[in-house]
Amino acid sequence: MTQNTQITLVIGGHGKTGRRVADKLTAQGRQVRIGSRTGEPPFDWHEPATWDAALEGVDRVYVTYYPDLAFPGAAEQVGAFSKAAVAKGARRLVLLSGRGEEAAEVSEDNLKASGADWTIVRSSWFNQNFSESFF
Repeated sequence: MTQNTQITLVIGGHGKTGRRVADKLTAQGRQVRIGSRTGEPPFDWHEPATWDAALEGVDRVYVTYYPDLAFPGAAEQVGAFSKAAVAKGARRLVLLSGRGEEAAEVSEDNLKASGADWTIVRSSWFNQNFSESFF
């Protein structure tokens, strides 16, 4: 499989970090699929029936969870999605998490248990880009 035939699903690809990840990957010549309710195909965390189509042909996924990994049910959804991604052929998962967020660690552990190669990105307030919105 060549680099140009690999597809990266970027969940939240229109958001703060997802947009930047998608732009960087595209600039490198990589195929990107945006995972969002308005994406094609659509992806919705709360509609697991949308996951399979979004994962079709994907070998890696940048995972962001809205509204937050600490919300009730997030860890279970991240775990279920991670297993679905691996079952569809994804080999690498990258999860955007938060530094020092104990409640997010359950989501991290569920993603790690998927069987994929994984990376956890633990960001903090001090690493934010303040050029957007009210900042």
